Amino acid sequence: MDLDLAGARLDLHRQWWLAEGLSVSPVLWRRRAGSRVSAERGPVPAVEGVAVRVAGPDWGVTLSIELQFDGMAVLAYLASLGWVEERVRVGSLDVWDALLDDAVQRASRLKVRHAQLLAASCTTGWLDWVHGALWLLPDSLVRVRGGFVDTVVNSIASGVPEQTATGVIGYDPVAILGGHRTNKVIPFDGIAHARLHTGLTTSGLAVTMADGTRHRLLWLSSEPARRILTDRLLPVLGSRLIR
Repeated sequence: MDLDLAGARLDLHRQWWLAEGLSVSPVLWRRRAGSRVSAERGPVPAVEGVAVRVAGPDWGVTLSIELQFDGMAVLAYLASLGWVEERVRVGSLDVWDALLDDAVQRASRLKVRHAQLLAASCTTGWLDWVHGALWLLPDSLVRVRGGFVDTVVNSIASGVPEQTATGVIGYDPVAILGGHRTNKVIPFDGIAHARLHTGLTTSGLAVTMADGTRHRLLWLSSEPARRILTDRLLPVLGSRLIR
């Protein structure tokens, strides 16, 4: 990846972002020694990365974008709760342009939220065999589809252990729902009623929303999702939760 050309493209985007009222750092150049200087770096060799930081007046995060010399882009979304990072392979300047636009648009929507992983084997029904992650957020459930490797690993292992740690994730409902048709965002305040069930190998949750939409989630019974969801949903739904 030609970092000089990538830096020029980044500086052009920087001017657009400033015109839109965003707060944007100067373009930063990372040298082999790890130091960073402004865009006016002069004829100094051994540049290993080019980066910028962007923030909006009503954003919940600060976005850090860095393109490394090997074509790997590192996107970090920073907030008071913590930070989340994504890595994307950039194969051309056109891809770099598109990534910059997408990252800024996403940063304007994204929130860093506390979350607990309830299940790694979550599917949306018996005909959906591809496993995904089921996350518990303070006010919602989120299911994100995984892939073939995740499904194979979960079929061999027992999924998420009984004691799961709480961390932070990047919460962007638009991107989650747009990622795949089986992804789910289920806000607790929109649930009309729900039913938890357990079986020898598989447990699940069936949800009917206030607007009539129905969701079904299944996971391995060895995972802690049912126990944690019972504790979380019972105070919210009361008699509307069937166990």
